[in-house]
Amino acid sequence: MAGLMMMGYALGIVAAAVVVWFAAHRRVRDAPSARLVPVLHAARRRALIAVLFAATVFLVGALAGIAMPDLLGQPFAVAPLIAGAAGMLLYSATPPRLVVLRDDEPRAAQLVPRSALSAVPVRWAGFFLVAVAILVFVVLFCGITAGVDEQGRSRAIRFEADDVASWSSPYPGWFYGVPALIALAALAVCTLIALQRISATPAFPQPSDAPLDQLWRRRSVEVILKLGIGAVLFSLGGIAVTAGLAMGNAVIDGSTPMIWSVVSDALWISGAVALVLSIVSVTLAGLTAVTIGEAATRMESVR
Repeated sequence: MAGLMMMGYALGIVAAAVVVWFAAHRRVRDAPSARLVPVLHAARRRALIAVLFAATVFLVGALAGIAMPDLLGQPFAVAPLIAGAAGMLLYSATPPRLVVLRDDEPRAAQLVPRSALSAVPVRWAGFFLVAVAILVFVVLFCGITAGVDEQGRSRAIRFEADDVASWSSPYPGWFYGVPALIALAALAVCTLIALQRISATPAFPQPSDAPLDQLWRRRSVEVILKLGIGAVLFSLGGIAVTAGLAMGNAVIDGSTPMIWSVVSDALWISGAVALVLSIVSVTLAGLTAVTIGEAATRMESVR
């Protein structure tokens, strides 16, 4: 099941890459002032490479999970989160390109304090925090409701009724949940580092370029948040689907309370939705990356 899920997701990533490729080759070709063109191109390239690198790391992790069954599927729980963190680290480690000025051209400082959250759009930040909160809740719920398998690992769920017992595995108990929480913490830290790098980049040197400066920062932040949302949603989707299917298989008909069947259906359905939304979010990250300069171009053209 995990292998089929990963193959389907890989096809989704390929389809998303095709969409991003067409968007990149259909973007507006008019450019803003010459001094800003290299900077905007570098910002676009930096964001797009981060998204592509994250997708590559994810695929490597997924293949590792398939090729090494002794790991019992643990890479599937952490691969999307580690991939998102890796993409953000690469983004943070890539030095931004600055506007080149002539020796006799003054640089006008903008005395506007910035922090890691200065350019963060409330809507996307809200989506990211909600996704993180739901993932933490699902991991804790699965960990609390999990039982141990024959080797004593928290990766099974068990129901008992009178003299009948039923269990199913794999179930995302602490065996999968603890690594997922650690990877989630790493993703959160890398997100803050990337946001700080964006805010710490020197502003465009002319006061007239302030709107363009704010725009590329906001778009870059959106790329980071959408990438993070996609990573969290995929991990959430995989855990929820696995939990729902295992729970449904372990339910004892006529003996297990109906609420467990309801929870089972809610988990695998919401998990499937989260997997689809993760592809959408990563695609939006790529689309935002390739269009970082477009809005600036349109803004410059009407000035």
